Amino acid sequence: MSICVVFVCNKAYINKFEYTLNKLRTKGKYDKDIILVVGDDYRDEINELKEKYNINVVYFPEITFSEEWLKTFKTLNRKWSSKIFQYHKLNIFTEYFKKWDYIFYLDCGLHICEDISPILKLCKKNKLLAHSDAYPKFERKLSCQFDSNIKDIYSQLNNEYDLSCDYFQTTIMLFSTEIITNTLFDNLLHLSKKYPISLLNDQSIIALYFTNIEKKWEQIQLENSDICYYDYMRRSAKPYIMHKFC
Repeated sequence: MSICVVFVCNKAYINKFEYTLNKLRTKGKYDKDIILVVGDDYRDEINELKEKYNINVVYFPEITFSEEWLKTFKTLNRKWSSKIFQYHKLNIFTEYFKKWDYIFYLDCGLHICEDISPILKLCKKNKLLAHSDAYPKFERKLSCQFDSNIKDIYSQLNNEYDLSCDYFQTTIMLFSTEIITNTLFDNLLHLSKKYPISLLNDQSIIALYFTNIEKKWEQIQLENSDICYYDYMRRSAKPYIMHKFC
């Protein structure tokens, strides 16, 4: 079984990438393939990044949106309007990554505290494993990921898809590259452009796709009797392998 850890980063997040990469190798005891996906701001510095971090670096051109799309995007009532680069994460679902059997995507800035091998053992064929964003109360549904104030677009979205379902974070994703097809990236991009009301950019679109269109998402195991594998924040007295916030 081949596996690759993947990060997506621009210059604004390079310090967070460095932090998590270091923790991955030291605390996480990970010594297999690592790829950093970059966009236009690092296009001419790929070799320098490869040498500095001793990793593979892959460039994809940044996604562009129409003026009409951007006009709607800038009116959304949320804090992510300045982080349009997050859509660059869609590139991890391109055929380039079929070189490996499994991809373990990690957000830059994650805290890695212990050996990550127990998480890697969770790999499941033809599935995407990730953590429910509604955990632990499960009160929030997929509908909260989209701006219902943009009534015409939201109504179209709600009529076409089930927004009453549970959904997942894209902070960490462990997935089989069997889910990647030659149209997956294009399908995700089409959804992104058709529905410019995503409140968390890539997360809302990826969650919509893998809960409604290709139902590949399964809840990732969060712990065993000795240790917590992952959570967005620490909720247990047990040690954690990784978490986003303290």
